[in-house]
Amino acid sequence: MSRITEPLAILLGELPGLTRLALAKLLAATPHVRVVGTALSGEDLVLKARTLRPDLVIAGEAVLPGLGLLARHSPVPVLLYANSIPLPGMMQEAARWGVYDYLSPLLPEGHPMAAAQHTELRRKVQMVRPKQLISRLGKTATSIFAPPRGIIVLGGSTGGASAVERVVQGLTPSLRQAILVAVHLPAQFTNSFVERLRRISPFPVEAACAGSRLEAGRILVAPGGHNMVVRPVTNGPWLAWQTEFAADSPGTSDVPSVDMLMSSAARAMGRKVMGVVLSGLGRDGALGAQAVRQQGGVVIAQDEASAAVFGMPKAVIQGGFASQVLPLNEISDFINRSMAPVVAPRPSRYSLSQATNV
Repeated sequence: MSRITEPLAILLGELPGLTRLALAKLLAATPHVRVVGTALSGEDLVLKARTLRPDLVIAGEAVLPGLGLLARHSPVPVLLYANSIPLPGMMQEAARWGVYDYLSPLLPEGHPMAAAQHTELRRKVQMVRPKQLISRLGKTATSIFAPPRGIIVLGGSTGGASAVERVVQGLTPSLRQAILVAVHLPAQFTNSFVERLRRISPFPVEAACAGSRLEAGRILVAPGGHNMVVRPVTNGPWLAWQTEFAADSPGTSDVPSVDMLMSSAARAMGRKVMGVVLSGLGRDGALGAQAVRQQGGVVIAQDEASAAVFGMPKAVIQGGFASQVLPLNEISDFINRSMAPVVAPRPSRYSLSQATNV
């Protein structure tokens, strides 16, 4: 069998017993993945890595002192299982030994965010796949982390979920922005909303959890009952951003807050942010739109004729924060034209100014 068609071989390093069992159970249910062994110490990890030749090692913090030896004798990508968010600078140091990301402590079964965390774990595991496997495994598999060129925030409330679906369905697969969605939905409707988006989206779609990385061409949905914000990743070796959950926004009961998400995105990436305020009751999104415009970004407001409820877009328009007011069926095309990669024209002898600008 060709090596690139075999399951991803994973060696579990020095981990607490219950954690090792829980990880093994999760990985056993993951397509194209198999656990080939477990190691009980740093020395055992090096020996088994040389024998089993895994594609990936998942190891706890206790094995950190032995990763230098592993990198010298059997170089292999490592996912670090951390009891808490690693200290700033630790991941830069560990990257020299093949550590490319970390896993947070597993949530207990039945926790409302457990499913999202398990999806994030599987995504990080798939990051070590060689590029030639991506087309074979489908769009849920991903290559090594690709930072986004910008952020598109889609926000809404009443009537907003169906409006988001219309916008997402019309997006071009060539977009290299991260796409974040915040719609005022109860927590129990998050998974069904994510599934509907998956069926029509040209991109992978996931419910966000704390620590979800923003990636080019990936949609993250703020789960109901949680305010989501964007923060720079400060403990890794790469320029990156991730989602975090925040406390309720003062003066509003709208959760997830479109204002908080848009404002944090504007602080993170400035003029590379586009905010889209869709159908919804109330004023959520107006302050976020203001923050986006102040940073030089673009804001689209859905027009009254196509909005089921015009409250949120109206607040943005009346505040003077809308760059464009568009009917729902034109929003996707505008995003595609504005945010898709620009292919420079081939210079010719008749266009010297073009040639000097390329």
